[in-house]
Amino acid sequence: MEPEETDPVEKYLFLLLYAEGPKKVKSEPIRGDLWVQKEIFLIFRNVPSVEEEFEAYFLGPFSELVDEYTSQLLVSDYISKDSQGIKLTEKGERIASELWEKENNETKLMIKDVKSFLGDMTKDELLVFIYSTFEDFAEESEVKKEIERKRLPVSISLFKKHKVSLKRAAAIAKLPINEYMELLKSRNIPIYEYTDKELWEELLISGAHNP
Repeated sequence: MEPEETDPVEKYLFLLLYAEGPKKVKSEPIRGDLWVQKEIFLIFRNVPSVEEEFEAYFLGPFSELVDEYTSQLLVSDYISKDSQGIKLTEKGERIASELWEKENNETKLMIKDVKSFLGDMTKDELLVFIYSTFEDFAEESEVKKEIERKRLPVSISLFKKHKVSLKRAAAIAKLPINEYMELLKSRNIPIYEYTDKELWEELLISGAHNP
C-alpha cells in the first residue's frame, strides 16, 4: 500500500493510530474497537471535507466502514491487537509516518487532542460522554438505560479527571449547577478553574466549532 492510495477512512485510521495519546507517546495503542469508533467519529465531525459515515447503533455512533477498514488493516498486518490494545505494526507505522508528515498541523493537533481526550476514559465514561453530547446517536443503544443510570457518578469522574467543565458535568448529571456544586462540596471534591486549553478541548470534542 502506498500513502496516496488510502481513502479518507483508512487515512484517518492511520493518523489516529500514529498520533500521541494520553501518555504523550507516539503511536500509542488505542484501548479497543469501541474507542476507535468513537475517536474517528469525533475526528470526522471536525473535518468538514470528510463525509460522515456514522449511524446510531447498539453502542452509539458506529461506522461499518471504520469497522471494515480496521479488520482489513488487521488482516493485512498493518495493525495488531493484544492486551495493550490496537496498535500499528512496523509495516503500518511506515505508512502512517508518511501520511502524518503530509498532514497539516491543525489537523494533527486536533487528532492528538481527540485521542488524548477519549483515550484514557473507561468504557462507562466514554459512553456517558458520547451519549450525553450526541443524544441522537444514543437512540438505538442497547445499553442506553444502563448508561443513563450512571450519568451522575460518571460526571463526577469526568470532572475530577479534568475532562469536562463544571457546567458540562452538571449537564451530564442532569442537575442544576448550584445543586451539583453542593453535591461536589458534600463529597469534598475540589471545584477547579477550567484552563483555556481545557475549554478549547471541550469545544473541539463537542464539535462546537464545526461548520
